[in-house]
Amino acid sequence: MTFQDLLKRVEGAKAETLPGLLPELFRGIYEGGLLDTELEALFLAIKKKTGVSVGALRKDWARYRATREEEARKEAAPPLTPEDREAARELSEDPALLHKAIRALGTLGVVGEEENRGLLYLALLSARTEAPISVLVKGRSSSGKSFLVATVLRLIPPRGYYELSSMSAKALVYADLDFRHRHLVLYEEDGLNSEEVLYLVRTLLSEGQIRYLTVEKSPQGRMVAREIARPGPTGLITTLTGGLTKEDNETRTFSLYMDDSKGHTLRVVQALAEREALGTRPEVEVAPWHALYEALPQVEVVVPYAPAIARLLEAQDLPEDLTRLRRDFGRFLTLVKVVALLHHARREEREGRLVASLEDYALAYHLAARPLARSVHTVSPQAVALAVAVREVYEAKLEELQGKVPEGSVAVYVKDLARYLRWAKRTVQKWVDLAEASGLVDVQKDGNRLALRPVEGAPLEEAAFRLLPEPERLARELGEGGRYVHPLTGETCVLYLPPSACAFSPKTEENALQDEENHRARHAHDRARPPEERPSGEEKPRARSEVASPSQNPEERARSELEALAEKTGARVFHVPLPHALEEDEVEVEL
Repeated sequence: MTFQDLLKRVEGAKAETLPGLLPELFRGIYEGGLLDTELEALFLAIKKKTGVSVGALRKDWARYRATREEEARKEAAPPLTPEDREAARELSEDPALLHKAIRALGTLGVVGEEENRGLLYLALLSARTEAPISVLVKGRSSSGKSFLVATVLRLIPPRGYYELSSMSAKALVYADLDFRHRHLVLYEEDGLNSEEVLYLVRTLLSEGQIRYLTVEKSPQGRMVAREIARPGPTGLITTLTGGLTKEDNETRTFSLYMDDSKGHTLRVVQALAEREALGTRPEVEVAPWHALYEALPQVEVVVPYAPAIARLLEAQDLPEDLTRLRRDFGRFLTLVKVVALLHHARREEREGRLVASLEDYALAYHLAARPLARSVHTVSPQAVALAVAVREVYEAKLEELQGKVPEGSVAVYVKDLARYLRWAKRTVQKWVDLAEASGLVDVQKDGNRLALRPVEGAPLEEAAFRLLPEPERLARELGEGGRYVHPLTGETCVLYLPPSACAFSPKTEENALQDEENHRARHAHDRARPPEERPSGEEKPRARSEVASPSQNPEERARSELEALAEKTGARVFHVPLPHALEEDEVEVEL
């Protein structure tokens, strides 16, 4: 319908007939693509005929449009075939699953940013849990923030997210959308353009729902109360050009920082040039990834080693006012659970719950350890680079002005840093706040300028900001081993193998006795042979002290003895093969 056709339909409208007429009018507006001015003129005409307010009509139109757009998204998504589901099963059984996901995003055009690719993918998958993870993607303008988000979304089926450019104050309330187990994606934080929008978003993220009580005018002209409920759980993905946003938003999200260095920019330009030279753009079959998302089981995941992680946190250098860690630690455990869900085909189930393995911790660690430490310490690579520049420029000025001016009057200014770092002044100013919040630089007002000075003893290497224990350290603490495929490099990594593993006897009494008997028989046979015929590489019988009593748990006994020895000597104990010269009751230990 045209605008004129819709105006004619309104001419005979009345308050009592409007509820039946509105769906037809809205369908005409949606299909006709009316301009905003035409839409407002139509609503004014309806108000004159029926007395219904323009505000109420706008809210009804917003709900109708959101519903139609959601239907269009679902229709655009092709149905999953049995072949897609089989491919999803194969992905879940593949130890290199996360590495393949990161490579697929590279094939789709993302240059570098491997850590950010993997963590953002896991965050979007977390919508399938009861605690979706929200992410702020930070970086300078043109650093590829929106492209990274849009590319990762290609591995997620349309029902997993809802994209918005911006939203009005009460869009989350009045839009007739299902926010359960999905992410809201805003390509600029400016889209959260009012305190009311921010409050509703924070409520949806933290409380898992929005309950909004309002008063509306009915078609009969009466004012009536109405409660609107929008259930979650819901996550948020948005981009930000600054280093910091409001604290209430920061503590509810992971912050990912784009690589905006000159070297990386040149790599991006080179990759763009190579693709244009080829004349074709590589594609990735996304259906298996969509099927994998749908196949994630809706089961509870337990992380049995979570207390050990908490015990081993690098907490000595953390600030005192660190209440945000209460949220950050829970978010990291959610990531571990998401990794376990991804690999559900290879994970143990216990009483209807999936059990996360050490492999899941290692995979989550390599993607989230640095972003989590940055979030907790309120630091970024750019803030560290700025702090290093402040110290170097400050020391150069001290040396140049030595004896000419008092040391306390020496300071570094924004223009000095812009010249030294080859950054624009606005870029320097953008990261000064974050560097100050991290305690890396001291910032004072000097008239209209900012005077910066280094902070004595401040860590000036990003590696100094740590929080989570390394996978190998956690494995040693638990006395467990394993292997995994590194998500960034694709290499097979071996976790800690307990040094005492070779001293463990079988767990049953019968097997323990049989094992000891076999060792003694082999030893007697070897001693009966001529020295030149004795094998040099065969395992020698274990000393009596190595064989647990059948009345005790041999594994516990061996472990406790070795731990006691290590604690007493402060050394690591290695079990070594026994040489031929030793008698059967002797054991050699290397400290």
